[in-house]
Amino acid sequence: MATITIPKNLIRNDDLIVLPRREYEKLLAGRIAKKEIRVKRSPFFRVPKKHEKFYDKLDKDLTKAARECEEGKCYGPFETVEELKRSLEK
Repeated sequence: MATITIPKNLIRNDDLIVLPRREYEKLLAGRIAKKEIRVKRSPFFRVPKKHEKFYDKLDKDLTKAARECEEGKCYGPFETVEELKRSLEK
């Protein structure tokens, strides 16, 4: 078994973690993929000028909701109304 010495200036507050390179790359790929969630309406979907602000806000809100679901902050889908009620009561 190989032994390595890690200089103390690399270890701050005892927070050093050693991972195989493949695992590290998988973690980075997952983190990058989560940041790419963005909802944007199609350029073919024409909107009157007076409704532009509404649809821009809708895009932002949908992007936020999609990110929250990806992070596990959403509930559902529910099979019955009773399941929904039990979830809301918790």
